Amino acid sequence: MKQTGPIVVTFIAGAVVLIEFFLKIDALKFWADTFGKWQLVFVAFASALGAANLIRIHANRATQKRSDWPYSYLLLGALGAWTILGVLKGPQNTNYDFLYQNLLQPLSATLFSVNSFYIASAAYRSFRVRTAEAAMLLVSAVIVMLSNVGIGTAIWKGFPELGGWFMRVPNAAGMRGIIIGAALGAIAISLRVILGLERSQYGGTE
Repeated sequence: MKQTGPIVVTFIAGAVVLIEFFLKIDALKFWADTFGKWQLVFVAFASALGAANLIRIHANRATQKRSDWPYSYLLLGALGAWTILGVLKGPQNTNYDFLYQNLLQPLSATLFSVNSFYIASAAYRSFRVRTAEAAMLLVSAVIVMLSNVGIGTAIWKGFPELGGWFMRVPNAAGMRGIIIGAALGAIAISLRVILGLERSQYGGTE
């Protein structure tokens, strides 16, 4: 039952939700809505389980003073204080909002600014003109960047319009192709899970 039970439940729930979504069968609407509500409950339990696992891992690291153990104390303290404040006062509380606006957002901005150096390094390696495709990537990237900065307009007033065309036409076409491919992959893996062909999440093999 550790594998067969979850496979049967997954198949029934997935089939009901898919059939009701595409065919709009009134008899299945109640169960589809019920499964949707159950999903929220499962997500809440999964989040609680993830938080408990995070606490366990960092508590062990802090008590055993393993690598970077002071940061584990910092994480546990922030997690506890944030959770207590959110539960007792609510997310609309001024103190909770103050911490979010003046602590979490600046830290997130700092993290993304650090990532910009890695992005710049990756762009430098990618823009080396070794093939015709790399030359096209370099030219289009330079045009788009110049269209978004003041110096580009000072050089040539047509850069904003040309850069906008690159974003609206070639870039949009490529992104739609990627999205379609990702959607087909998501559909394929979802069908494998519903049909019981994908069993790695149950602790088995494919």
